[in-house]
Amino acid sequence: MKLLIVRPQPGADATAKRVEAAGHSAILMPLFAPEPIDWHLPTDPNYDGLLLTSANALRHAGEKRQELLHLPVYAVGQNSADFARSMGFHVRLSGTAGIEQLLTQVDARNLLWLAGEDRTQFVTPSATRIDCRIVYRSAALPAPEDFADYVAQADFVLLHSARAADYFAALASHHDIDRNEISIAALSEKIAHAAGSGWATLRIAKDPTDHDLLSQL
Repeated sequence: MKLLIVRPQPGADATAKRVEAAGHSAILMPLFAPEPIDWHLPTDPNYDGLLLTSANALRHAGEKRQELLHLPVYAVGQNSADFARSMGFHVRLSGTAGIEQLLTQVDARNLLWLAGEDRTQFVTPSATRIDCRIVYRSAALPAPEDFADYVAQADFVLLHSARAADYFAALASHHDIDRNEISIAALSEKIAHAAGSGWATLRIAKDPTDHDLLSQL
């Protein structure tokens, strides 16, 4: 199958490798580009863990990242866990079923969460304090002139975030492409909901990983 990947780089390349390892063909058309945001740490931080829901957060945290190397990392996904290790961090726990399930297994009680401007909403456990610092945003990119051609050649469009799902749906409407001509695969129920209805086929990953997403196709 030919699978269209619209997530930003370098995540798009990581997904493309998994797509090709699974025997499919990857088509890359990133619709977002991450960019850093100036952020600040408190003068006397008292964190006992670093929460990561995106590798891009650590990637765009800048020089302040070095001040956090002593903190154990609790990563929601394999991508963020692998990148944290590559930057010298110790990953204490890596989840596979979303942030809320991960937090039930976290022993730290005062977490620093490096996040993007478009971030996941979740219920924080009563015994846990989470200080969220926004360190990057994903800027929407204009669709390529041959957007319709990219979509037409794909057997499935892979959607990795609710924002991407919403933007892709809007672009499909703008380019007068019938939804019943497009099959999509979403990383979660929330993402599928953001994409809306009317698609030719809709597949949803049971666990928010590329591996499980591809297993649904």
